[in-house]
Amino acid sequence: MKAKWPAVLLGGFVLLQPLSGFAAPGDWFSDDFESGTLRSSDSPPGRWDQTAVVSPNTLASRAEGAHRGRYGLTVSDSTSTAGSLASVIAVSDTLASEFHVRTWLRLRSVTASGRIILMQAHPALVELRLLEQGTGLIWELSVRNGPEPTYFSLHGSRVEPGRWYLVEFSVRGLGTTSGEARLWVDGVAQGSPLSGRDWNHSEYVFNEFQVGEPWSDTGTFKGFIDFDDVRVSAAPMASRLELRRPAVASSGCIAVDVALRSSAAAVPAPAPYATDVDLRVTGNTGTFHSDEGCKVPVKGALLPLGASERRVYFRPGGTAGRAMLEASHPDFLPAKLDLEVDAGVGPDAVPDEDGAEGPWTTDLGCASAPGALLALPFLLVPWLRRRRERRTPR
Repeated sequence: MKAKWPAVLLGGFVLLQPLSGFAAPGDWFSDDFESGTLRSSDSPPGRWDQTAVVSPNTLASRAEGAHRGRYGLTVSDSTSTAGSLASVIAVSDTLASEFHVRTWLRLRSVTASGRIILMQAHPALVELRLLEQGTGLIWELSVRNGPEPTYFSLHGSRVEPGRWYLVEFSVRGLGTTSGEARLWVDGVAQGSPLSGRDWNHSEYVFNEFQVGEPWSDTGTFKGFIDFDDVRVSAAPMASRLELRRPAVASSGCIAVDVALRSSAAAVPAPAPYATDVDLRVTGNTGTFHSDEGCKVPVKGALLPLGASERRVYFRPGGTAGRAMLEASHPDFLPAKLDLEVDAGVGPDAVPDEDGAEGPWTTDLGCASAPGALLALPFLLVPWLRRRRERRTPR
């Protein structure tokens, strides 16, 4: 017999036994900018080791740069000249095999030309860029190959100013002749992977990360760049939510798994922090619950640090047909699950006031048998008499 863990209800969110029990890997670096500062020498301490700014450009942790929470990093470039510089720099232990980067990113009030660097990984020199193409900008990921300073690039979709994007890139195979770099925007792979790279040289490692507008003479930029929830890790990180109906029997209550997934691989990814996932239903009605009997309603699912999946239960409350379940969190891409449901009892249904069940709940055997219909009056009359006697004042 399997041991059962009790469910814990925290502010409408349910904390259940994880379906996956591995711990979240330690991030190489992360900053949600909620300290309101940048440098580790600031008060309160920020997360970055250095800042590099050429006046009149600025960078700061500001409210207008936030995608989630109170603050985000805002880079302001007002010069529109080549060689502009405004970036933050983090230095940590060397990663010699692979690394993964993700951030929320937005452009505002932009004019640009040529190539503009947004992120740099040193000393391997992997760069996330913007590339002017036609009348707008597109995403670009660039890497080197072999000992020569020649760059190879993949190109992505068009960038719309004013819109937030979840941007991710991964680098694998450092120190080998089969290196690969990939780029995702809002969970969608961009271009073709940069595969078969010759990175079997000493400079192809990673120990320094630069974000903002690193110095570049290949293009000009004027406007604002916002970054939030910047994370770097030695393993793929969670980027999107997933709703899945497991293959388990259900009777009235439908089991639903709430999970975090990585863009780099279609596998569970650990929550980087305690993650409150909001759950809702559209196109029909119903409620979410922490238990398979649907007795304890909840508003969402709480995934603690390191957990990747949680199971909740959905109780249909409307008419038979389809119900669309939705999961959302501001730091991850949302998920939907389309369900075929039977008619429910309704979220506002209440039992009979005296707790008595009507005779229609009595097991009469085969409901289509003539004997069942003939027996119904004999059951109904005594039941009505008992209810009348209970309610008659004495």
